[in-house]
Amino acid sequence: MGSDLTHTRKRPRHYYHGQVIKKTRAKVQFADLPDDLLSMILSKLPLKEAARTVILSSKWNDVWRVCPKLRFDGFTVCSDIVFGGEQYTQKFIDNVNAVMQKHQCMVVEELVIKFGFDHRVLDHINTWVAFAISSRTKSLALDLGPVDIQGRIDQYRFPVEPLDNRSISRLRHLQLSVASFELPPQFSGFPNLRAHDLHLVNVTRKDLQDMLSNCINLEWFSMVRCHLNDELIVARPLSNLIYLRVAHFKITKIVLHAVELKTFLFYGRLYPIDLGHTPKLKHTFLDIYSLLTVEHALTVLPKVLPSVQDLTLHAHFTLKMPLLMEIHASFPS
Repeated sequence: MGSDLTHTRKRPRHYYHGQVIKKTRAKVQFADLPDDLLSMILSKLPLKEAARTVILSSKWNDVWRVCPKLRFDGFTVCSDIVFGGEQYTQKFIDNVNAVMQKHQCMVVEELVIKFGFDHRVLDHINTWVAFAISSRTKSLALDLGPVDIQGRIDQYRFPVEPLDNRSISRLRHLQLSVASFELPPQFSGFPNLRAHDLHLVNVTRKDLQDMLSNCINLEWFSMVRCHLNDELIVARPLSNLIYLRVAHFKITKIVLHAVELKTFLFYGRLYPIDLGHTPKLKHTFLDIYSLLTVEHALTVLPKVLPSVQDLTLHAHFTLKMPLLMEIHASFPS
């Protein structure tokens, strides 16, 4: 009986005498993909890494050069050289010029140049902007951050004159830093610009007002350390603006109308700000350097931002004596 309990019943084997079909994976390699798909993949890589892909296949030797997005970062391009030296700057310039030469007569949708400000780079700014124009660039970023340890900020002049009506209409994103620009008399604005980022840009009140008034499709706008020492009044409504950041901005007053505004960020001293009717405003962050009273924060801010749903306020407050006595009286002795 014990042997019956421990006996293992074997399942009968069924044999199939037909043809056995084995499933195998198709051997598809990157080199077999179409050129347009390869270009899209390479556009997601840093330029230096995209150039290295030529070791994978001889077919990729030319594919990486038609990458629709060119991003040059000094730390990436010159990672093997000591930062800040003449050799560091020269290698960056040579690399940018060499790649642009290989991309002549090609469409480059995005061009990003990020490098610490250096006078030796200034001689090439106009050439790089001209390349962006001829390459029908839609997104242009010239991020030349200040590196002067003594606090002196040099600026380059952004060449507006070479921009014709076609290149102006083509731009969707424009980022400028450590720059100055002056609009020509017949400038009609950037009609299709969606995002505009200004950092340490020297511009007059009139030029900034005229430019914003003609950016009718602007959705994202940031001004950081762009000192007007005057008021900014945008006459034409910014009907599509959903994001606005104003930081460390020396100005006396801001008046604009952004009915679609959803996010508002402010850093700096308190001055009059009129955003018009903003029923969709959800997120507001205020970092105010001026000394405030609690009464001001509780009475004035709700009037200025009546529709805001999420408000974060950083500020230094002063308490008046009656309020201090009222708070003290509320605690049991």
